[in-house]
Amino acid sequence: MEPTNNFRGSTSTSSSDSSSSESRDSSNYNKSERIKGPWSAEEDRILTRLVERYGARNWSLISRYIKGRSGKSCRLRWCNQLSPRVQHRPFSPSEDDTILAAHAQYGNRWATIARLLPGRTDNAIKNHWNSTLKRRAMEQRMDTSGSAGQACMSLSEDDPLTALTLAPPGIGGGDNGGVGAENHHRESLPGGFWDVMRGVIAREVREYVSSTLSDNN
Repeated sequence: MEPTNNFRGSTSTSSSDSSSSESRDSSNYNKSERIKGPWSAEEDRILTRLVERYGARNWSLISRYIKGRSGKSCRLRWCNQLSPRVQHRPFSPSEDDTILAAHAQYGNRWATIARLLPGRTDNAIKNHWNSTLKRRAMEQRMDTSGSAGQACMSLSEDDPLTALTLAPPGIGGGDNGGVGAENHHRESLPGGFWDVMRGVIAREVREYVSSTLSDNN
């Protein structure tokens, strides 16, 4: 009796193994039969009829009637190309402005941006951005930064307080501003100030030279 039970157990195990193997073979066969190229006009007509019959939701069921096309492929083909809601006309200037403003706020969240443009899919907006609007956005940013730089340079040239100069602190910043600042600086200093400063600087220089020579010796 025991050999018989072992035989039945081995038979059931082998049958389950063979069924799982057949399932894997079938799955691999279906994947190998998948078509990844462009859709033909006949496939588009079949997909349109199937959507009219089953609705734009049963993509797994619809894909069974189109050889080599997956449910995801059918859904993308319909939603991005064949649906009557999809607009294929060129993007208008107002739509471009909307995309530029939305991208500055949301970044590459194309589905969010598509909600602002009825009739435009997220895929169509992404393609339009990469092909046209991305370069325009970069040029606008460069123009804005250039204008800001020129404004800062103009302000620094016109304002003596921010003008660049090689004069000592408190002196310079334009002809009129430099003369006024220099006169004010001289009037505020006591008499003999510069003679005292020259003596201090000369003494410090002599001490520095003497200490350097002693260190070398």
